[in-house]
Amino acid sequence: MLFVFHFSGNKKVDAGGDPGTAMMANPGDISIAYFNMDSVMSQWNLYDEYQQDLEQKQTELEADFAGRTETFYQSVQDAQYKIQRGLVTRTEAEELQQQLASEEQSLQVLQNQYMVQLQEEGMVKNRQMLDMIARYVAELSEANGYSYVYSYTFGGNLIYGAKPYNITESVVAGLNERFKPGIELD
Repeated sequence: MLFVFHFSGNKKVDAGGDPGTAMMANPGDISIAYFNMDSVMSQWNLYDEYQQDLEQKQTELEADFAGRTETFYQSVQDAQYKIQRGLVTRTEAEELQQQLASEEQSLQVLQNQYMVQLQEEGMVKNRQMLDMIARYVAELSEANGYSYVYSYTFGGNLIYGAKPYNITESVVAGLNERFKPGIELD
């Protein structure tokens, strides 16, 4: 093996000739870092803006639904008044009840649509944010020579990380610098 190593120009060559095993990593060359995902999310200005936007959207949808629900309840009260006082025929009363049942079902469908819409928007934005973090951490790793970067969350798989390997502050600072509030998520 020494003979092959010497005459191959110091290229790493496996005795079996398999080029895949020639690129074995030296454990001393591995550099590991970690960051606290919860801290990144709580200190990242863009994530805070995203949360506020989502809360505003939820408030708008809730207000719209409350207005529609109030209109429905007024229609119910009006129909009850007409039916109780005998101001409509039995056929008209049945039509009113069918119409109100249909409106109530439509309200339930709308409520479900709003919930699904909010959940979907939240999931998409979360994925976008996680993608930005992953891309930034990959660049940070490349620049600093990290072989592995782990994210830590309370109750997650990483139980302990020594302070010198914690890059949370660098990640937060970099994300706040690169992805400022007001940018469109891609």
